[in-house]
Amino acid sequence: MRKITILGATGSIGSSTLAVIAKNPHAYQVFALAANANVNDMILLCLKWQPTFAAMADETAAAALRLALRNQGCKTEVLSGVEGLSALAAHDEVDTVMAAVVGAAGLIPTMAAVKAGKRVLLANKEALVMSGQFFIDAVHQYGAELLPVDSEHNAIFQCLPQAIQSRPGICDLAAEGVSKILLTGSGGPFRYTELDVLQSVTPAQAIAHPNWSMGPKISVDSATMMNKGLEYIEARWLLTQAASSLR
Repeated sequence: MRKITILGATGSIGSSTLAVIAKNPHAYQVFALAANANVNDMILLCLKWQPTFAAMADETAAAALRLALRNQGCKTEVLSGVEGLSALAAHDEVDTVMAAVVGAAGLIPTMAAVKAGKRVLLANKEALVMSGQFFIDAVHQYGAELLPVDSEHNAIFQCLPQAIQSRPGICDLAAEGVSKILLTGSGGPFRYTELDVLQSVTPAQAIAHPNWSMGPKISVDSATMMNKGLEYIEARWLLTQAASSLR
């Protein structure tokens, strides 16, 4: 039975994680749930899963969640701020942390999980984009286990030899018979748009992603392919120290 903390419990990856746990109740226990400020969804999740702890990055949201759960008779203890998220990521009773907090806000609690030697399921690419070598060095220094959850990286990771999977960021790809890694660029709202039309597209079109609801910032990054650049950086640190191996 793995006890898991989910950072970003109200987002799409958090929801997918809880769906997997629901189908495998013998294998996973939800120990803690954390989110930014979505109080309504967190109330429902805490009442359903009855975690030992919950945390909200936003202090006001944490106070509202604490009051709502108390009124419902839920015994989940509510923490707040980045310190609260970090405490739940590094808690002694937790062995697995889903790191799915969006953006720079996810770096500190994810690093807390790494320094506590946890199995880290990494869906927060900004942690590697921002801290790169420091993050990977910490993974090996503290004996953490790093598994990529971001869709492209997870698919590639599963295809790689066991030697690379067991030593992310430091294994020699060429020595294991891997000469090249390809990151696909198949999504975004302008996938089928002709080049001569792109100069006249609108912001509303750019945030209308055909498959996912990701918020305006990430949707624009997807539309402009900037997100693929971030994924390149993430792959460089996750999979190899030889950046020339990536295409």
